[in-house]
This record gives sequence, structure tokens and C-alpha cells, in this order.
Amino acid sequence: MPSSGGTLSSSPPKPSSVKGIQDAVVEGVSMWPTLRPGYQIRFQFTDPETLDAGDLLVIRSLGRKGESHTRVHRLLGRAGPFFVEAGDNTYSAALVHPDDILGRVVSVRTGKGKPVKFVSASKKLDRRFRFFLHCAHAFMFAHECKNRLIGDRRSLILWRVSQVYRASLGAAGLKVPAISPV
Repeated sequence: MPSSGGTLSSSPPKPSSVKGIQDAVVEGVSMWPTLRPGYQIRFQFTDPETLDAGDLLVIRSLGRKGESHTRVHRLLGRAGPFFVEAGDNTYSAALVHPDDILGRVVSVRTGKGKPVKFVSASKKLDRRFRFFLHCAHAFMFAHECKNRLIGDRRSLILWRVSQVYRASLGAAGLKVPAISPV
């Protein structure tokens, strides 16, 4: 398992096979100071519809080289069918499909087993998180407008505009899914 920010040392099963509670160990620093390397987290599969902004989520994702890994990040909110997540110690966010959410963190312990208090559902998100959430809503709104204007048909011109828009959001720190022109 790569040791990048927010990754976990154990790779949990897919949500359909998760039963009860799972444990994992934090490896990265993307959630510092909330979660530190060596902290043990306990998470449980939860219906994505019951999640609140501020919850700590365990998410299945792909690494830089396409390898599969698991990370824990904070839920910022929803944007259309996607969830917006980010690490507490990062300046980027990403849209996540509900199928990639493995569970909600229910408890945290230090490496020595001492319980750690953590804020989960926090309605007071800092300025950069609110910025990411607004960018994600703008992205989803733009694609909804495109769908209402030309329907399900694909437009090469709108796809090119979408590429430029995605690149500008990427420069601002928001990772958004690619939409193919075909």
C-alpha cells in the first residue's frame, strides 16, 4: 500500500461485502492534525444518503499510477449525484461517486490505544472547503444546463469548453470527473 496522504494500511472489502465494523491504520498526513500516522480508526458501512457534511469517510480510490488504495477524508457536501471530499491538511478536493464510499469513521485511537476525540459532523467548514463545495456545485450546474439545452447528445464544442473548465477547477484544487465527447 502506498504511503501517500490519508491512505490506510489495510485495504477494506467492497461495500457490498462489508459486514459490521472494520479497522484500519492511518499512514498519511492529509488529515493531520485530526488523524495522524499510526492512529487506528474504526469505520462502519453507512448508507450514503445518511452522511452529513463534516463526517470522516473511508473512500476507495485510485493512486497516481492507477493502483487501488483506500483513504480517509472529510465529507464537504454533495454536488449532484457526487460527494465532495477533502483532507483537513490538503488544498484540494475531489468528487466521489457514492459507490466508492466504504464507510463512516465511528472511532479513533492513538497507536497506543488511547481514544481520540474527533469532530465528525461539523457544519462550520472553513473558507477553502466552502470554495471547493461552490466549485463542485458550479461544475454540476454547468453540466445540468448543457443537458437541458441539448439533451443527451454530445457536443464537441461543449466538451472542449468542459476541458478548459475542468483544467481551471484543477488549478484551483478541485478534481472533477472527465466526461467523454462520444
